[in-house]
Parts: sequence; structure tokens; C-alpha cells
Amino acid sequence: MLTGAVSCALVRAVSRLVSTPWSRVQGVTGLGVARSGDAARTSACATALFASALLATAQNPLAPDYSVPAKVFPNLIKPYVNRYVPEPILSNAANVPLEAQDGKLRLSLAQVAAAVVQNNLTVAGARYFPAAAQTDLLRARSGQSPRGVDQSAIPSGVFAGATGSSILGSAGGGGGGASNAGGITGSASQVNVGASGVFDPNLRVSFSLDRTPSPLNTLVVAGIPQVTTHTVAATISYVQAFPSGTSFTASYGFQRQSSTQLHLLFNPDFTPGFTVTVTQQLVNGFGYKVNRALIEVAQNEQAIEKESFREQVIASLAGAENAYYDLISARESVRTAEQALEVSEQLYRNNARAFDAGVMARLDVVNAEAQVKASQRDLIIAQTNVDYAELTLKSTISTNLEESLESASIETTDSFPEPDDDKLPSLQEAVAIAQKNRPEISIAGGNIKSQQDVMPFLDNALLPNVNVFGLVNTAGLYNVFGTALAYDVQFKYPQFAVGLSVSFSARNRQAQADQIRSRLELKQSQDTLVRTKSQIEVDVQNALIGVTLGRAQVRAARGAVRTNEQKTDAEKKKLAAGLSTSYNVILVERDLFAAQLAEVQARDIYAKAKVALDQAMGVTLDTNRINLDEALRGTLKTAPGVQ
Repeated sequence: MLTGAVSCALVRAVSRLVSTPWSRVQGVTGLGVARSGDAARTSACATALFASALLATAQNPLAPDYSVPAKVFPNLIKPYVNRYVPEPILSNAANVPLEAQDGKLRLSLAQVAAAVVQNNLTVAGARYFPAAAQTDLLRARSGQSPRGVDQSAIPSGVFAGATGSSILGSAGGGGGGASNAGGITGSASQVNVGASGVFDPNLRVSFSLDRTPSPLNTLVVAGIPQVTTHTVAATISYVQAFPSGTSFTASYGFQRQSSTQLHLLFNPDFTPGFTVTVTQQLVNGFGYKVNRALIEVAQNEQAIEKESFREQVIASLAGAENAYYDLISARESVRTAEQALEVSEQLYRNNARAFDAGVMARLDVVNAEAQVKASQRDLIIAQTNVDYAELTLKSTISTNLEESLESASIETTDSFPEPDDDKLPSLQEAVAIAQKNRPEISIAGGNIKSQQDVMPFLDNALLPNVNVFGLVNTAGLYNVFGTALAYDVQFKYPQFAVGLSVSFSARNRQAQADQIRSRLELKQSQDTLVRTKSQIEVDVQNALIGVTLGRAQVRAARGAVRTNEQKTDAEKKKLAAGLSTSYNVILVERDLFAAQLAEVQARDIYAKAKVALDQAMGVTLDTNRINLDEALRGTLKTAPGVQ
């Protein structure tokens, strides 16, 4: 439960993001400044929910499901206007506070992980790929070819270029009209209706006005040497294809014509007509599995791009963790460099006094002074490394470096992991976990499935085109439109046709090439999956070796520190007993500081080896308690480490 103060702060932050005045938000939620008892807790809860909803909208530019088309009803023009795509949020998430206090920003690893998920620009860019895959699914459901996204490969055998085309045959509309009504002779011709249309219905409306003067070489037919014809024509047609391989067209045509020629039965005449055709592909293009191939590919894209996003989040989180540990190491290096400088300065002062007393050579003073300069140099380098580490971490966890964040000094609240507290999995266990969790395997498997899903279409494309079709056409003719339309409706002049058409390529080289290439690409994808699994096993083995080596280095470095601590303690006791000199004490102290620095570096190596092992096994999100769906939305319901 959020407190009232935190709730109000969240709403204020969100109101700034969505450009809503705080007074309006206060009015909508019924907030007051002072709350007490149950009413206060109820108001705080309502406020928190309201703030979370607004924040989710503000931080999630990809919230809409772009695979869902705009609804035609009740708004008929909605499919023909621009779809809303939210603007990107270029400010840091409000529920991951990155505000410095007294010039310092206290950060835990959990806060860093939450900030990376919600603020990192690389992650934000990867978040668009699953949304783009949704548009491919929307496109494929219309009957067109998807374009492909990021790591989703569209099989080349069915992809016809950047614009994409239909695998259903002609995407144009079928025709239909009033046959030969209105002519001066009756005639008949062969009827041939081919497959047409895509899954999205196509509606076409046309209208024309025409005046045509025609000189004639005889007076027998028209009675005059020149005929002028005035024509008004309108046509409306509907075309749609279905996954079964069926095409359906329906059209209505109307024509009014007047002419200056003599001896016409009707002048003007009206010739309306209806035409309905149905075509079924029997061999090439037959069946749901063939015609839905690209829809299956686009559906595979959804899972592939989600895994691609997970891969990017894992990489970004691993980079941020490494930057965090590098900052810890850099600060420890500064502390060690400061101690080494202090010891060098003490040695220089002691040598200078001994030289003044005439018991030490000038060369010893010069050597001590050179050591001071070297220690000053090491301190400057260490301090510069801290600046670099801070900048790297800030750029990883923030959308933009605001003034308070840019000038703030980061204070890490977590330390290196302890080697003795970690239980490592065996190689077999680690490989099994990696094979289950690594996104690269899911991506490669998804692309193989896409190749397999299009094989039925490519095998089918080798076959000849055999179509059976039926046509019903009716026409009317009269000098009164109503009568002509009545003739049409009453089927006074019907035309019925059924037929069969067969066509095929004599050598079929294009289909052969596409089918062979797709099978080669399938084999190549399967080889890639095997290679990916092998590489993952190598990655896991290398990561385990790195962790084991890092653990051994930490233990050895700690042993060296303990040994040098004992030497330093013994040298100090000898000095107290008059059996040693301050020079010897300073030397062993310097060795101790060097051993402590080596321990810090060993712990940094071990910590980053642990990060690499999590990344190699694909469990980085689980380790950081990051929910993938929340990361994909761009807002964590509960930001880790944020109270």
C-alpha cells in the first residue's frame, strides 16, 4: 500500500508527463491535501491505482495491439484514417527515482535493473520490434506478404519484395457487367473466370460520362453518316478470396445510352446487369494450409520478436550490472590509491628528515619523491576511472542525463557477491538451463518453423493451375430504368456458365527454383540451430570456468591480504620493540595496500563472471526478478528496490 504522500507525488509526476494540470487531477480523483484514518488509506489506494494507470500509458508507447484492425462499425471511415501511435516517452520513469540528494544518488542493483528496463534507450528501441511484428500479422491476415522484422526471417520463396504481395494470385478485382445487352446483334463468347482477390474484401465503385462521335461509311445501319452516342455508366463490384482457395465476385453495372442513329428500338436505353462468379482452385492454391502459410509465418514472428526483445534486455541488464561492479571497483581503487599516496608521502617525509640528519643518502630521498609522484598519478587515474564508470552507469539507466543526475555522484549500496555464498550448477545442469532459457534457441527454432510452414505452399506451387468456376449474369434492356431493372431482377435474360481452366508452365523453372531454395534455407536454418546450441554450450562452459577461476582468485587474493596484514602487524610490533624502522613498516603497508587492491580487482572479476554465467544460462531476468511482459510494456508494477 502506498502512502498518501507517495501517491500524491506519483500523480503529480504523471500529470506532468501527460500535460494534465495538477488541479485537474486533484479534482478528478477527489484528492485533498490532508487525509486521515480509513478515508486517507482508501484515497491513497485509489490515487495509486490511478497513477499507475496513467504511468503505464505514459511509459508504454506500444500498448495498442497493432494486429487488431480498426473496427468498421459503427465508424465506417475508421479503417481509412491514420492509426494512433503514441509518441515515445523521452523522460526517466517516475517510479524509479533518479533524483540526487545532497549531490549523491544512492543506487542498489535492484534499482539499476528497474531503471534499465524502463529508461534504457536500447531496450526502448527493441520494444518496437514486437509491435512491428504485430503489423506484419495484420498485413498477412489481409492476404498480403509480411515484411519481416529484426530477427524474424521471411522465407524468400514467398516474399515478393519490400512492398509485399499476395500469394493468392491476382489481388485485383473481378469484373462483371451487363453482357451484350443494348447491342444491335446477339453474340456469345467463351467464358473464363480466374482466381482473384485477397482475404480483405475489395469494393470498387466507378462512374463515367462519355460522348462519342463516330463517322460511318454506310447509311444502312444507322441511317445517317455520323452517329453521336452519349453514355452514362456506373459499376459497383465486390471481390474477396478465402483461405480454402475460393474466390467470389459480385458486381452490378448500370448504363444509360442515347444515340443520334435511326431505327433504334429504345433511345435512350437502360441496361442494368448483375454478375456473380465463384472460382475454386483445385490443385495449385487449394486448401487452408497453403493459403494461410504467411499468416503462420507472421504468427511465428510474434514469439520470435518477443524473444529478441528478451535477448536485448538480458544484454542491457548484464552491461548495467558490469558497470555497477566496475564503479564499486573504481571507488575501492581510489581508496587504495589514497592510502598508497599517504604511505608514500610518509616515506618521503621520513627520508627527508633522515637526509637532513645526515644518516641517509640523497638518492633515497629522490626515490621516495618519485614514489609520491607515481602514487599521485595512480590516484588521478583511479579518480578518472570513477568518473568514467559513473558516466557509463548513468547512460545505461537513464533516458536522458538531467542536470541533477548528470552532476550527482553515485553511491552504490550493494557490494560484490561473496564467492563462498554461491553454489554453482554442474556443467550438465547449466547447459540444460541454457538450452531451455537462451533466447537465441527460441529465435532459431521460430525461424525454422516459419520455413517449415511455407513448405506446403512451395510444394503446391509446383503443381498446375486447375480452376473450376461458375458464373451467373443477368441483364435488362428498356427505355425506362424501372422496367429494365425489373427484367434484371426477374432473370428475363439470364446467362449461366460453368467451366474448367487448366494452365501450367511448360518447364516450371521458377517454381522449381523457389522450392529448392526454400529447402536449402530450411537446412541452413537447422544447421544454424545446431551451431547455436553448440556455441551456447561453449558459452556456458567458459562462464563456469570464469566463475571458478574468479572464485579461486578471490580466495588467493584474500589469503595474500591476510598474509600481508600479519606481516604489517609483525613489523609494527618489531618497530615498537625497536627492532625495525618506520621505513620497513611503510614498505609492508604499501604491499598490504597492493594486496587489497588485487582483492578488489579479483572480486570485480568474480562478480562479472557471475553476470556472464547468468547471461550464458539465459536467467538474467529471473535473477533480477524482472517480468518479461512488464518489461515489454515498459512499466514494472513493482520496481525492485523502490520503496
